[in-house]
Amino acid sequence: MLNINNLPLCITLGDPLGIGPEITAKTLNFLQKKKINLSFILIGSKKSFYKACKNLDINNSLTNIIEFIDYDENIDFLMNRPSVVGGSISYKSICKAAELYKNKTVKAIVTAPISKESLHLAGHKFDGHTGLLGSLFNIEEPYLMLANKIFSTLHVTCHKSLKEAIKLIKKEKIVEVISIGHRHMLKINKTEPRIAVCGLNPHAGENGMFGSEEINEIIPAVEVLKKKGLNIVGPISPDIIFRKAIKKKFDLIIANYHDQGHIPVKLLYFDQSVNVTLGVPFIRTSVDHGTAFDIAYKNKASAKNMLNAIVYALKMSNLQ
Repeated sequence: MLNINNLPLCITLGDPLGIGPEITAKTLNFLQKKKINLSFILIGSKKSFYKACKNLDINNSLTNIIEFIDYDENIDFLMNRPSVVGGSISYKSICKAAELYKNKTVKAIVTAPISKESLHLAGHKFDGHTGLLGSLFNIEEPYLMLANKIFSTLHVTCHKSLKEAIKLIKKEKIVEVISIGHRHMLKINKTEPRIAVCGLNPHAGENGMFGSEEINEIIPAVEVLKKKGLNIVGPISPDIIFRKAIKKKFDLIIANYHDQGHIPVKLLYFDQSVNVTLGVPFIRTSVDHGTAFDIAYKNKASAKNMLNAIVYALKMSNLQ
């Protein structure tokens, strides 16, 4: 029987013109110096990774890299913007990572940031990692959760226009998303996780004064889940819910749309949040920030998120 604990982790380096190679090099070097016994398969541009290593005065022979799957294309490192080559390498790397996971070659996928614009320039019309990985595993709608040391935030909708997101806030969908989040929290050993649901409208609708979604969709969903035994409250106005979360009143916040969850989390925990994909048959974590083209290869990018993404991926894989 395959022992998942003996498998390496897979890291995709992301857009080669962004900070992915740099934060990966910093993290692997840190782990090696601390003599933490982990092994990795890297996927992406070897040229960009070794350029990052050189800039950081890191020895190229990092012993925790057991394999490097290289997608070598003609990269112009003077560019600091989205590009066809960046999108092409990003796409190939993610596809390869999915293949390795399906073949049980790696125990988890950790991803460095990609540019959605680069992906589209290269002809791959996905909303980013989440949508692309969902497509590769035939999952219609994966869900995005942001995790930090205090609480996690799961999104009912994510990469949708606000107009489209509002239309998708339906009782059945809310019940499905929260159920997925609840199972995940139990899996990572949060017994009886405390769940709080954001309202959609100002002041959570103020009893229908500012919108009917709370009355028609969110409250009925919460009632269904209460009857199933979940420790859940809401809808709560988003301008209050995150203040309570940072005081450790809740374990899991349910946000209705992208910015409702992302803005407070990035404001509060930008250097430590981890992007986790839920509702899927694979383990994937990622840094919770973008490519930062403007600071790539300048030794300015923090590697804290990458380290946290690796730690969270290990946590999930150890509970398989």
